[in-house]
Amino acid sequence: MCKVKAKLGRRRVVLQTIGYRGKKEVKTPLADARQARAFIVPKKDAKDLKIGSTRTVVVAGKKIKCTVKKWSRGSRLLLPKSQYPLKNISPKRLKAVVVT
Repeated sequence: MCKVKAKLGRRRVVLQTIGYRGKKEVKTPLADARQARAFIVPKKDAKDLKIGSTRTVVVAGKKIKCTVKKWSRGSRLLLPKSQYPLKNISPKRLKAVVVT
């Protein structure tokens, strides 16, 4: 799991990435972000997200359409339409938004 800086609506938020592939975990946060399948919005930033709605998230200049799902204790899960949304972003641009 790693965290990425993103823009959700008009606000800037830090999203946690989840949902990986492969047998073993990757060693760098950059590779961790590239194979993420979903994002978790913390409770404090998820107040106005309605379950079932579609929201656009901007990560490193790329717009990603996501469906809002229920998650643990008030936080929300953003499930992108594509399976690996951060896969094709250049490492240089992605490194700028990965929070270590």
